[in-house]
Amino acid sequence: MYKTALYIFAVLLTGAFMGPAFGSESKGPATSADALAKFVRPPLVAAPAISSDGHYLSGLLRQENDDSTVTVWHVDSGFTEGEALPYLRSDINWMSWVGGGRLLLSLKENGLVLYDAHLKKLRPLIDSGGPRPGQLPPFLLSALHGDPTSILMQWEDDKEAGYPAVYKVNAVTGTSQKIVSAWRPIVRWWASPEGDVTLGEGFTGRKQKLYGRKANGGWRLISKRDYFKGPAYSLLAVETGGATALVLSAHNSDRRELWRMHTASGDMVAKLAGHDDYDIAAALIDPVSDRTIGASYVAEHRQEIIWRATEKAEQTYVETLLGGLPLTLASASRDGQRIIYRHRNKNRPARYFLYDRENGDVTPLPDTPEYRDLPKKQVETVNIPVHDTDRPMQAVFSHPEGGATGKAILLVHGGPVRRVSSAYNATVSWLISNGYSVLQPNFRGSSGYGESWRRAGYGEWGRTMQRDVRTAAEWLVQKADIKKGDMCVMGGSYGGYAAMMSAIMDDDLFACAVSLNGVSSLPHLVGYLDTKRFSQLTVPRIRGRLSDRTLRRRSPLYRVDLVRVPLLLLHATKDQNVPFEQGVLMAKALRKHDIPHEFIVLKGASHVLLKSSERRTYLSKAIEFINKHIGNNSD
Repeated sequence: MYKTALYIFAVLLTGAFMGPAFGSESKGPATSADALAKFVRPPLVAAPAISSDGHYLSGLLRQENDDSTVTVWHVDSGFTEGEALPYLRSDINWMSWVGGGRLLLSLKENGLVLYDAHLKKLRPLIDSGGPRPGQLPPFLLSALHGDPTSILMQWEDDKEAGYPAVYKVNAVTGTSQKIVSAWRPIVRWWASPEGDVTLGEGFTGRKQKLYGRKANGGWRLISKRDYFKGPAYSLLAVETGGATALVLSAHNSDRRELWRMHTASGDMVAKLAGHDDYDIAAALIDPVSDRTIGASYVAEHRQEIIWRATEKAEQTYVETLLGGLPLTLASASRDGQRIIYRHRNKNRPARYFLYDRENGDVTPLPDTPEYRDLPKKQVETVNIPVHDTDRPMQAVFSHPEGGATGKAILLVHGGPVRRVSSAYNATVSWLISNGYSVLQPNFRGSSGYGESWRRAGYGEWGRTMQRDVRTAAEWLVQKADIKKGDMCVMGGSYGGYAAMMSAIMDDDLFACAVSLNGVSSLPHLVGYLDTKRFSQLTVPRIRGRLSDRTLRRRSPLYRVDLVRVPLLLLHATKDQNVPFEQGVLMAKALRKHDIPHEFIVLKGASHVLLKSSERRTYLSKAIEFINKHIGNNSD
């Protein structure tokens, strides 16, 4: 099972949205509802996990209304019938098997609940004194496999608002005992699989601080680094025994590598994995032994480095049984007898297979034929030269299987500290099914390519990163035979901001722009983030050393009179990352200047689209708009 870095302070993630439109009129969908349904529906089964005793499997099961509900199956009874719990995907933060056949769920509104699959009984985990809405979200620190009736967790300490304590919870009685009290600045505790709390991670201003256990049981500072200037690292997990931890660290290289760190001193004792061109993204930990068996990174697609020969050999054997399908480990029972493997495909959502080691059987988890009919696409990774650096910008270029059609979409990812790969993306596949080529650039500021590439985007909204977007568009003209005016720019969140800026700066290239939950005002965004906790870890990425006047000049809202191409603007009313006001103000300014646009209010939607009805609105409205402005252009 992968243990990946914890991104506590994620902002501006790519989203998708829904809602009724006002402004200019829109015509009906360009393609049939049946075709669109294949792209907006969630997988039949998603997020499968095997219980530690191997008897049960949990997952998100798609219903007839396309909502996904938490469901539990008894493995020996097959997957025709399961026990549906009264929770949708949108109701939960996370779920995890603990103590054999007990499924622990963290709910967004009602704390923690526990489902006992053996008894088919659902109840609150904590009778009183547990986590409550509005407080810090709870984390599972250790399932305590050696004591299956107990769980080690953290949630906000009532005696220290805003900071978590560690609790040992009895899963049978629902009682909890505080074993480590909260204290500033710790916001995340780390424990070994056996339940020893060995590390505390906190932030003071821009300083990331790490505390290790003293021999007498106290705590001492073992590391203090500037979040923006110091060598970057992210904790992944404390290893068995508690003496060492797994860390993604760039202390010895521009790339993040997987290191083993001493928990008492903070010293890096061994490099476990690294790559010359890409950051290591995750550690691979054997769910049976809790031993580190490998690492993964994302190049054109996710790739694994497995150094434990036995696990590699068994995975290869299962791949052979499935005709050579490449697999990755998704989940396993504690005794290792039942394992769930995942197969990723660029043309469809992931598939899952249950391997029974005792009898050698491989059983596909429920799937639907509709994904087999999704359009195939050609995907290539291209390197685009960019200004001011000898290092090229990597981008993913996708087009219909029959070849490029002469019309393209430049799709800008959100974050902006994120990246794209050739993995399946419903938006990309939808655009390709409508005859468009799609270019997705990993501009400066994107993650996965080392610290210097990521930090090159700090304070560069509207400048270096925006020039990289234009450079990607120019590549389409020069290398992909796309004519100027036969392409649109599109993106969500930061990508929406970039699309609006391109509507101002790059009208010689683009015929239209689509902004999904886009940032229209940098001053408004900075002011909003300044009201949030840990603003010193988010605002400097945007502001850098820029003045308020410069932030205004780099904001589409204050340059709206320069918008030269039609703009489709969408914004969610319950967006907690980019407030709805950002869309409203931009729409008012566009109307005031009589600039062609459409504005879709995404009522009830959050920053990330969770419902298929929301995704349907997003994809259908986007393709209507794009078809209107470049789909019917003559060659």
